[in-house]
Amino acid sequence: MDSFNLVTEPWIKVLESKTNSERLVSIEELLKNAKDYRQIAGEMHGQDLAVLRLLEAILTTIYSRVNEDGQAYEWLKLDERMQVVGSNIDEAEFDSEELLNTWEALSSKGGFTDAVFNYLDRNADLFDFFGSHPFYQVTKEQYDAHVVAAKRVDKGKGTVDLMQMNRLISQSGNSVALFAPKSAPQKNKMSIDELVRWVISYQNFTGVTDKTKVVAKEKMSNGRGWLYTLNPIYIKGKNLFETLLLNMILLNDDEDKYTIQKPVWEEDLDSYVKKRLKQIKPDNYAEVYTVWSRLLHIEWKDDVPTVFSAGLPAFNSTNAFDIEPMSTWRKDKDGNWIPATRQLSSLGWAMWRNFGQYVPLEKNEGKQPLIIEWINILKEGGYIQSTARINLHTTGIISNGGATSLMPAAEFDDNLQIEADVLFDENPDLAKKWPARIEEMVELNQTVGRKYYGFLMEIGTIRFGSRGAGDFAGRKSQDFYDNLNEPFTNWLSGLSNQDEREEKVREWKDELQKLSLQTLDQFLEQMTPRDITGVKKSGNDDADKDRDNIFKAASKFKAGVWKVIHK
Repeated sequence: MDSFNLVTEPWIKVLESKTNSERLVSIEELLKNAKDYRQIAGEMHGQDLAVLRLLEAILTTIYSRVNEDGQAYEWLKLDERMQVVGSNIDEAEFDSEELLNTWEALSSKGGFTDAVFNYLDRNADLFDFFGSHPFYQVTKEQYDAHVVAAKRVDKGKGTVDLMQMNRLISQSGNSVALFAPKSAPQKNKMSIDELVRWVISYQNFTGVTDKTKVVAKEKMSNGRGWLYTLNPIYIKGKNLFETLLLNMILLNDDEDKYTIQKPVWEEDLDSYVKKRLKQIKPDNYAEVYTVWSRLLHIEWKDDVPTVFSAGLPAFNSTNAFDIEPMSTWRKDKDGNWIPATRQLSSLGWAMWRNFGQYVPLEKNEGKQPLIIEWINILKEGGYIQSTARINLHTTGIISNGGATSLMPAAEFDDNLQIEADVLFDENPDLAKKWPARIEEMVELNQTVGRKYYGFLMEIGTIRFGSRGAGDFAGRKSQDFYDNLNEPFTNWLSGLSNQDEREEKVREWKDELQKLSLQTLDQFLEQMTPRDITGVKKSGNDDADKDRDNIFKAASKFKAGVWKVIHK
């Protein structure tokens, strides 16, 4: 195959809104008809997010350079490709309102304008999966120039199997994925559209098993895919157009500053590699959305691909909250903000349990995700209604945690709906602001959850002794949150800024107590004879007197729940 252009060839899987059927579309078709599609619908949610960020890079790049009519902003000079060749920005000339006006015009139109398709047409050669600028790859000559002689393409080393790039399988040559969604003969086979999707995903969710690295003056380690390091958050709209528009951030963290958006396909390769070797942090959203973790080169023989991969070092993620909009943040031991990477231990956690990371609270010192700040700008400017339901969505892949592999172990996907006025409550009384009251309820839920864990520890000790109690309690405590998740997210989505705070808080407390007792009752239905008989208390020589059993543990749990809810 001599050409497969992502602009015009179908490769993105979407769900049609009317028929709910799957369809394969090109970038051009998707952006022309985005309102007709519900969502991206590839092989897995993590892949969908990687593709979404690619599309956001395209849109952010274009509409940060030209308005809805395709006219370049007066502070920029563009060439015939609509790429930036100069700027004369100063405080008197840059006007953030022009960018917001562009966003509003697109929202009113309900679709993207010719500016997008003009850019894609003029840069079509940069979106071809083959040719002199293979998309998200490098040529043989470029690859050989950046690896040691022993790892050049003709040596046949440093390859990655298709079944390892496929994150539904992630099988290397050393270990077999027994429960893969493909049979053994099919694991290393892909259609061209599927390969495109997995190449994009692989750049975002790369482990560290690769043995080949780009040549560097100093010792370096292969970086993991950038999306792998995040606990992502984005906004999901009623259709794909709304999703793309709501996540299209046209302003910097500093609204008075303008930064040129430059995706990876506009970069000179040698300059890009040098920058990565220096571990220079991207300075714009389009670059971070399309950042590479590997130099990939694909050799084709009889339409069969062989993928060569050379690792690039990761850039420093410390305090990167001003260039990565779709992540939550936490403080490290030195007080710096770093991405709040998801771990396997939190796989079962619903989104509401991290509520304080998403919203403006005193304790996170304003380090809520940039995408949340953007939605607040749109609300305050009247670009979206204050009563609009904001659908916060998280999705991603969690690694196995192994320092020498970081192979995918699990996927997570969840959402949380909340009214804009509730999320950005402007009540001058901090204690009465909805985010603060909601966080109180989240902490109350966690407190009751810990008490249920304590109850399970007592039962685990009765059944298995102290050594087996922790594992038992850890597994069974998820039942409490499983019973809590849907009712609490429903309570959250039903909140309004007009609600009486205390009344709604009491309403949830009553529901929490009821659900806690229901969870206890479900457990008691499966009690064992040993639970009833119990065990003698430590230090008590009388085996038949004052024994610990399930009834005493249950009474203790009930009393503890009542105390924390009604204090």
